[in-house]
Amino acid sequence: MAEAAIEGRTRMAPEQRKAHLRAAARRVFAERGYASSGLAEIADRAKVSKTLLYHYYAEGRPELFTAVMDDLVGELTASTRAALAAPYDAQRRLGGFVEVFLSYFSERPDAFRLLFREPWGSGDPQVVRRGVEVMVTLSGDLAGPLASYGTAADTLMVVTAGALGFLVAVTDAVLAGQMERLAAVEVVTDFLIAGMEAVSIS
Repeated sequence: MAEAAIEGRTRMAPEQRKAHLRAAARRVFAERGYASSGLAEIADRAKVSKTLLYHYYAEGRPELFTAVMDDLVGELTASTRAALAAPYDAQRRLGGFVEVFLSYFSERPDAFRLLFREPWGSGDPQVVRRGVEVMVTLSGDLAGPLASYGTAADTLMVVTAGALGFLVAVTDAVLAGQMERLAAVEVVTDFLIAGMEAVSIS
C-alpha cells in the first residue's frame, strides 16, 4: 500500500519494480556516466521517490550500477554461450562468439560503455570489482573453444585474458567508426586462431 501511495501510479510486483528501476538507471548511467549520475536523477527518471529507490537498492548507486551490469552480462552471455554451444568445430564456435560479441555491442553501445569503460573510472571498489568479475566470466567462456588447441591450463588462462582484451579493444574501434564490424569479426577470429596455434605448437 505504501508503495502505491508514494507512486500515485501503477502498483508493481517487487521484481517488476526492480527491473523498472534498473532500466531507468541504465539510461541515466549511459547518458551521464557513473560519476555524474545521482540517485535523485534516477528516481526522477523512474518516476519514483528516492526513498523507494533505497528500499530496493539499500546500498545506493554502487549496488544499482552493478545490478545494471549484471543485466547486461546476462543478455550478452545468453547469446555468446548459445554460439559456443553450437555443434561446430572450435574455429567456427570461436568465430560465432566473436560475431555475437561484436553484434551485441554494435547494437547497444551504451552496454559497452557501462561494462567496459565506466567501472574503471568509477572510483568505487564494488563497481571495479564487478568489472573484473565480468572480464573473468567472459574469459572463462572464451576458454572453451580455445582449450581445444591443447594448451596448458596456465597458458590458456593468460591467452584468454589477452584475447578478451583484444576483442574489447577492437569492439571499441568498431563503435568509434574506425573499423567495419564484419571485417573486425574476421580479423579477431583469425588473430585468435593463429595465436592459439602458435602457442600450442610451442
